[in-house]
Amino acid sequence: MRKLFSTTIISLFCVGAFAQTTLTLQDHALKIGESCTYRDMQYVDPGNSGPNQVWDYSQIQLTEMNKVTSFQPITSDKTQNNANANLSILDDGYDYLMRLTDNSLEEVGYINKTKNMTMVYSDPVLKMKYPFSYGDHYSDAFTGVAMFNDNYRIDFTGEHSFHADAYGTLIMPNNLILENTMRVKSVKKGVQVNPCGHVNVSIVKYAWYAEGYRYPVLILSIVENKYPNLLTPEITKTASVYFPQNNTFTKNSLPINSGITVKNKTNTGVSVNVFPNPFSDKITYNYFLKNDLPVSISLYDITGKHNQIIANNQSQNAGFHSGEIGGLKHALPAGVYYLRFIFGEHVLVQKFVKLEAQ
Repeated sequence: MRKLFSTTIISLFCVGAFAQTTLTLQDHALKIGESCTYRDMQYVDPGNSGPNQVWDYSQIQLTEMNKVTSFQPITSDKTQNNANANLSILDDGYDYLMRLTDNSLEEVGYINKTKNMTMVYSDPVLKMKYPFSYGDHYSDAFTGVAMFNDNYRIDFTGEHSFHADAYGTLIMPNNLILENTMRVKSVKKGVQVNPCGHVNVSIVKYAWYAEGYRYPVLILSIVENKYPNLLTPEITKTASVYFPQNNTFTKNSLPINSGITVKNKTNTGVSVNVFPNPFSDKITYNYFLKNDLPVSISLYDITGKHNQIIANNQSQNAGFHSGEIGGLKHALPAGVYYLRFIFGEHVLVQKFVKLEAQ
C-alpha cells in the first residue's frame, strides 16, 4: 500500500494574507522567479483563533535543516495532461502545476519524476480566492487520479477549506515581535483508494503572514492517516519558519524589550512604563497621550490566552494616565506573561515574568 495523499499536498506557500487587510493578487500571490527557504523547527501548539491573539514562539528550537520552494514558469513538457497550468512550484521533489487567475489559485496536478508519478485533477483543488481577509472562509471539493509507473492507479477525492481565523502578535526568535500578523488555517480531508484498500487522510496547516511579507513566516502542519486495519492513526507534526524574507520588517515589527519601558517605534509619541519585572503581586503602568485616543489593555499568558482585559477600546483624553493590575499574587501561576497596549491603531507589547507566590 502506498501513501500518496499525505505526502503530496502542497504547503500553504500558495496562500497569502496581509494582517487585517485584504489579500490581493498583486501583493500576496506567488511570484515567478522567487523562492522560499524554510528552516525546520520543533512543533509548537498553534494557539487560539480570533482577534488580538499573542503567539509566543520566541523560545522555539530551530534545526539546521532547510527546504527551498521555488516558483517557476510553466514549460510545455509539463502541460500534456494539465493544459490549464500557468505556474510551476518545485517543492521537496514534487513539481506542482498551478493555475493562477485574477481571482483564484488552483492546483491542477503534480509530477514526481523520481517516483515516476503523475497526478491529474479532474476537479482541481482551490488554494485561494481573491480578495481574502480576516474572517473569510472557503471550501472546495476536489477529485483526482494519480498513476505510478503508468499502471498503479490511486483515486482520491475530498474537500479543501481555508479560513483566515486569527490575527494578533507573533513573537519569534531573535527578539522580534511581528504585529498585525494574520493566521490562515487550511484543512484538507479526503479518501485515497488504491488496489490495497483505502486511507482516510486529514491535513491541517496553520500559516502566519506578517505585514510587509508576501510569504508566511511560520507554518505548522498536522497530517493524520487512518488505515482500516489499524486502531491508532499515524500522526505527523512538522513546523518551519522563513525569516528574514526579501521584504524588510515594517514599522509594526517591534523588538522585545527586556527592561521596564517599551517605546513605540511608529513615532506616535506614546511611551509606556510598566513595573516591576519580574512581578509577584501587581503590575503598575503609566503612559502619556499627546492626543485623545481609544485605549485597550490586556494581560495574556504565554499561550496567547486572555487572563484579564483591563480596558477595552476605552476613549481616553490626552495627558498622563496610570493604573495597576492587582491581585495577581495567587491568581496567576508562575511563568511568562504579556501586557498588550493598543493606542488607536498602534500596539505595544511588554513581556513579564511572574514569580512564585510566597
